Amino acid sequence: MSKNDNNNKNDNGVVSGIILIVIGFVALMVTFFDVEIVWSELAKLWPVFIIIFGISILPLNKLLKAILVIISIIISLFLYYNGVKDDDAFKDVHTYNSVTDDVDVQEFSESYRNNISEADVEIDYGAGTLFLNPPVNDLVKASNASNYIVQDFTVKNQDNKADIIFDLMKDNISVSGKDAISKNLFNLALNDKPVYDFEINVGAVDMNFDFSDYKVSNLELNGGACDIDMKFGDLHDFTEVTVNTGVSDIKIGVPTNSACRVECESVLSSKKLDGFNKKSSGVYETPNYSSANNVINIEIAGAISDFEIYRY
Repeated sequence: MSKNDNNNKNDNGVVSGIILIVIGFVALMVTFFDVEIVWSELAKLWPVFIIIFGISILPLNKLLKAILVIISIIISLFLYYNGVKDDDAFKDVHTYNSVTDDVDVQEFSESYRNNISEADVEIDYGAGTLFLNPPVNDLVKASNASNYIVQDFTVKNQDNKADIIFDLMKDNISVSGKDAISKNLFNLALNDKPVYDFEINVGAVDMNFDFSDYKVSNLELNGGACDIDMKFGDLHDFTEVTVNTGVSDIKIGVPTNSACRVECESVLSSKKLDGFNKKSSGVYETPNYSSANNVINIEIAGAISDFEIYRY
């Protein structure tokens, strides 16, 4: 047998050994770290075989080759673990939907787990009336009454956080204006223990959300032609509110003991800001802005709209 044949045989043995080593390390991760095998992520590790094969044919001593191979495997498994962890960020996912074309009332609920301290709420809705009701013992309790709008409801739980998603499965609004608003009704109630981030995307809605019993960290509202009435409390030390609408009537209440800063970017719009001092163009603050324990920052952008920020 020639020297080249021996080298090829040795190289083939190295490659086979590499494959067994990688499989063995993955098996250890699955066994001891509760990491699931995700073949799509595992397949991304194919370049490691080229790297290790390259190391095996370098004119280096065996100890250095072994060290470089081990380092390559550790880096590859670290990348695999991060990929699996990101893909499996939420292991506990509950999804509820309706496959019925003619829906009168959809009811949604999810029980509250004591360790949930944060929650993201995402709401997509076309046209109708939306209410936020007083807190409930469940994590979330909601209903959608409509013959036009069908929603998917999903709750994702991970550690102390939950994602609550109301998505449009079907939006076949065939009526418009006040008639559309009167035919669709969405009611929402949440548990008052978590701190909430809201993202609300709506069309033509009449929206009445009283957040005074909830801890709100962030609210982003994007809408079309809306009639919006919102009220915030002082249960969270800092609240960021961003409102982007078209032709709308917007009314927002903030507690007198909370500091508030308002930034307005509006075209052909009127605004009413009782109890605020003008700081610069489009920027207003309450007198206690630098001293209050609770702060509410509001950014409003709209066209041909009426804005009112009042203190209660």
